[in-house]
Amino acid sequence: MMEQNQMNKPKKSAEPILWGILIFAIVAVLSAALFLALYTPNVDDDPQFSTGETSDKDTIGENTLYERKKGFYTFLIAGIDAFSNNTDVLMLASLDTENGKIEIVQIPRDTYVNKTVGGYASLTRVNAIFSAEYNSQTSKGISAKTAKTLAMQDLQKRLSEALCINIDEYVLIDTKGFRSVIDAVGGIDYDVPQDMFYEDPEQELYINLSKGYQHLNGEQCEQLIRYRSGYATGDIGRVELRGDFMTEVFKQVKNKFSLDAMLTLIKDKSLLQKISTSMSPADIFAYVRMCYQLSDDAVNVRTLSGSVVQNPETGAWIYYCLNKQKALDDINECLNVYRNDIEISIFDQKEFFSGTKNSSAHYLYEYYHS
Repeated sequence: MMEQNQMNKPKKSAEPILWGILIFAIVAVLSAALFLALYTPNVDDDPQFSTGETSDKDTIGENTLYERKKGFYTFLIAGIDAFSNNTDVLMLASLDTENGKIEIVQIPRDTYVNKTVGGYASLTRVNAIFSAEYNSQTSKGISAKTAKTLAMQDLQKRLSEALCINIDEYVLIDTKGFRSVIDAVGGIDYDVPQDMFYEDPEQELYINLSKGYQHLNGEQCEQLIRYRSGYATGDIGRVELRGDFMTEVFKQVKNKFSLDAMLTLIKDKSLLQKISTSMSPADIFAYVRMCYQLSDDAVNVRTLSGSVVQNPETGAWIYYCLNKQKALDDINECLNVYRNDIEISIFDQKEFFSGTKNSSAHYLYEYYHS
């Protein structure tokens, strides 16, 4: 009889369990969405550079000399030439959410750096800093992935110290990754300013672009920004074109993809694996969301002030040399994270970007201080 009653006892419905799981999933999704919506990347308030001797009033904190601007973030963006492992694309950028603008300051690949100050045996160009540190690390048996991180941290530290910038994050991308990113966003429409034809089998570099407005895929965009042989101003012409290209990428990607669509694209791990960055996924989502709140014309691009300087003894035009005062003006206008201007007395204190006064590089010293 008891067995019969147990058999006739109604079974518990699974519906409450399913509803519970569904509610839990909804709460989890909403919580994650709320977290990302409210998340703000963590940045350093303290200067990453030497400030020299300061008084008690110049300490870090509210209403002091180094009070950080609200909603102001800085980035180091480097592009590697796969053949030489040099950072032939080198940019410093700021995202100013309070004033609604992005400033990009390019550093030409041939910018002179003082090997004595830098502690190098022969390195005299800024684009070789990364490869020098990378090679140093791999020679010790460090893995390529870790060596990339250490080399970028070294480059970040050197630029922060010399240029008096708190660099919050870095992004490192090679040519393969660049092509993949451009293809992932569907390519870019661009007005190629001139016919571009060039071959270098040793580097496996083949450029074949015709003048005119056209749709470029990832490989063609790589050709566009790597071409420089046909410019009267050499690498500076390429730097100028690259700045214009960057503004077009920002406008077109922003108009082509909604914020949600862009965040979905970024979630693609295969795409993120093609770049090396100090940012977490949450950081990337936060910065992308900030960028989508800006207008299409928010991006301004310039080159860190200086000039290609002629060696008066040989007549050679080898290096791009910074001008100390004008470069500092660029930093204060575009990249300074603090409310007060950086003073020239602490800018590039070790003169990493200057030639030596009594040496064969005296002409670079003279221009740097002119």
